[in-house]
Amino acid sequence: MHASMRAALLLATAAADFPLLPIAPPLTTLTNLKTDPTDVFVCSWPKSGTTWMQAIVAHLVAPDRSSWKHVSEVTPFYDVAASWDGSEPSQALAQHFAKRGRRCWNTHLLWSLIPKGGRYIYVVRDPADAVVSFWHHLRNQRGAAGTYEGTLSEFAAEISEGTQPYGAWAAHVSDWAAAARDPSVLIVRYADMKRDAAAVVRRVATHLGVANVDADAIARLTSFEEMKTDAKRYAPVSVEWAPGFEFIRAGRVGDGAVLDEDARRALVEGLTESGRAVAFGDGGFGEL
Repeated sequence: MHASMRAALLLATAAADFPLLPIAPPLTTLTNLKTDPTDVFVCSWPKSGTTWMQAIVAHLVAPDRSSWKHVSEVTPFYDVAASWDGSEPSQALAQHFAKRGRRCWNTHLLWSLIPKGGRYIYVVRDPADAVVSFWHHLRNQRGAAGTYEGTLSEFAAEISEGTQPYGAWAAHVSDWAAAARDPSVLIVRYADMKRDAAAVVRRVATHLGVANVDADAIARLTSFEEMKTDAKRYAPVSVEWAPGFEFIRAGRVGDGAVLDEDARRALVEGLTESGRAVAFGDGGFGEL
């Protein structure tokens, strides 16, 4: 199929057939929130640096770490039924939000689905790296969230087809790329977070209107090593995990190399030109 046609089809079906986790509320609950201009949404396709960005935002809006024992008290998971009482945020979350004076969430919704009117940070990562990480994540989930039992190769193919939670990586990035010039949206690449975390902290602080920030200190507190040491503060509480699984697992660039070339090509098939610019900028995936 011609690349441009594939891109058009992916975008046309992404929102209409958007798959969520089994623990999610109805999609209409997630799309109909009445927003406030101070609301913050940390957004991404799964395993693209979401928890890392959650931690950065938490340290910006609630710099006194003693005021929160878990990151979900500051930037909870939007896409899980436990975060909601009917069509409104749960009472427990409302109390946490009141302490901060603003609501912050993390979500994997598309731009075309997410309620508008807040501030948005979209984190994008190399697709093969994100897919490998998501496979480890889902195969170690337990309980109501479900467990993925297939191989990595099977999982990568299903991601390319858009049949796993949150759909195809290419469709997700292409959908968000349409908002790249919207002043309410900040695009952040995972590779840039790895390269210069303090610079990213400063960009996020500016986007959220947070002043007097010690970006170097926040970068240290949210480094992979620090977060792994303090994993209980960051591991999701919305799902159960297999014994011994470490949610803060690797945090590397390049793990996707375990996928063969055909699988990696399939992940980016249908990616729009604007999506490619958002994800790779200077053509970082051009060798394929």
